[in-house]
Amino acid sequence: MPIETTKHAIDAAAYFGEHDGPLASLARGDVPSCFAGLDRRLNSVLREARVTEAELSMADGPDDALWERGRSEMAEIVRAAGDLHAWVGTQRCAVATCECRADRLLRLLLQDRRVSHHVGYSPQLQRVATLVIGHSDTLPFAFVHSRNRITHPVRQHGGWQACLVTSDGANTLYESPGYPGTPIDLFHDDTRACFEAVITALGR
Repeated sequence: MPIETTKHAIDAAAYFGEHDGPLASLARGDVPSCFAGLDRRLNSVLREARVTEAELSMADGPDDALWERGRSEMAEIVRAAGDLHAWVGTQRCAVATCECRADRLLRLLLQDRRVSHHVGYSPQLQRVATLVIGHSDTLPFAFVHSRNRITHPVRQHGGWQACLVTSDGANTLYESPGYPGTPIDLFHDDTRACFEAVITALGR
């Protein structure tokens, strides 16, 4: 069931019964200014639960009440963690203290629109600095470049530069105001504007 309020999210965090860490803090009613820690912890819970769920569902496993109970519990954990993770994905961090990846919001917007994307390595900068949108072996596709590391915290955001690649070459679609020194307080509006420019150009 989708989580729509902070109160519901706090109740959902309490379900896990953790004594420390970001889930325990949320269960106590401490809503973070940055959701990176919650995002990482929920990803970990989901990975562990899905592995256990798969092990309990093996065809050659015993078919008894304990295993059936285990399968039911793991399914409930996966559902609860998935619902809370979806809520975390909709939350807006305070950019001055944010430790999320700089492209988190852009990736979430693309996921919501079901647009394929992956990070790209910059040979010139010798690091991950680009988000490739679409399939790079099929035209057209777009890439969104960050002068800073794309995996850096949001609070270091310096803006985006988006280009569309077609048979005629690469053309700039969007450039953040003041790029590469875009003010941090423009992060949310700037990222959404970049997203809209890209999906419009890709016809999505």
